Amino acid sequence: MKQTLEEAAREAAEDCYEMPYDEKLINMKLIKESFKYGAGWQANQSPWISVKDRLPELGDPVLIRLKDGTVRLAVLDTDDNSDAYFWSDNYSYETISGWDTTHWVPIPPLESNGNELKRKEK
Repeated sequence: MKQTLEEAAREAAEDCYEMPYDEKLINMKLIKESFKYGAGWQANQSPWISVKDRLPELGDPVLIRLKDGTVRLAVLDTDDNSDAYFWSDNYSYETISGWDTTHWVPIPPLESNGNELKRKEK
């Protein structure tokens, strides 16, 4: 079961002071509010990584976003004779220029519970 934001904030406050959470204590309220602020900030962050910031490992399947907004599943590859890179879409047998890609995002690994596959939670 997923932990709620309130439960996570309470756990953080209790871990910090190693005592049960008491909302009347000003420090615990401050920790709770700081935790909520941080969680809100994190929720507003885009998971997409700019190719200008960094590239994924060679051969790792990732989702890429092209300049026209299209999203594709591809792997990063390089030309052995130069520093140029490109993306290979193995499903459509296409090669996509590095210049046409703006962002990428890793694909979360799958886990199995025996009957079905689910994305692993962070």
